[in-house]
Amino acid sequence: MPVDILAFGPHPDDAEIGTGATLLRMKQLGYRTGIVDMTTGDMGMGTPEIRAEESRRAAEILKLDVRENLDLGDWRVADTFENQCKAAAMIRKHQPQIVLAPFYDLPITRGLGHNDHYKGGQIVANAFNLAHLRKPPIPGEPFQAKAIFFYFLPSGVSPTFVVDVSETIERAIAAVECHVSQFDNPERPRPEHFPSMVERLKSYAQYWGWHVGTRYGQAFVSNTSLRVNDMIALVKDASPRPV
Repeated sequence: MPVDILAFGPHPDDAEIGTGATLLRMKQLGYRTGIVDMTTGDMGMGTPEIRAEESRRAAEILKLDVRENLDLGDWRVADTFENQCKAAAMIRKHQPQIVLAPFYDLPITRGLGHNDHYKGGQIVANAFNLAHLRKPPIPGEPFQAKAIFFYFLPSGVSPTFVVDVSETIERAIAAVECHVSQFDNPERPRPEHFPSMVERLKSYAQYWGWHVGTRYGQAFVSNTSLRVNDMIALVKDASPRPV
């Protein structure tokens, strides 16, 4: 059965961090959701087997209908035609209306600028286009999703929209906390006074929520124009902009 929203994450915790609260919100509204992890996270803390189990537990909390792994190789993700076809095969298989991917134009650094983050975004953006073509060697029937939106926005990039996740942020955090090997691992203690992943996630969500007059939000950007038939529908749930 098709999903409505399919999020691609470079590693087995990224989609939870960047889109988990949004996926839960969409689930509340009755939509089917899924995550495709692009690597097993084998270069991170823990083993691929441990990370797979953490991902399974997180998927239960997020109430996902689908979770799969492309296993493109942690730190070895490359925007090749072969990898584009693998991602396009996932889009064909699950036939989402909306694809979510990490933002593709990032400075090369730790954190957001990890090789797998920006190259993962490039792969999915190209796969979004490839999936509808008949000639590429991709399993499944040609399929065109309606839109692709990007998360993990760096400083200076204005979002196209912010999803109100005030009702779902706590459960999304519980899903992130399933990834104990990455965020609560005694072999890699957090420096004193350095905020935890949960603290950073909440702060980021508060920042974007403030922009749209709600407590918590998750931000996304579209690199193409969006067609609108009813302008009032855009502001039906809007709150006055805070001062």
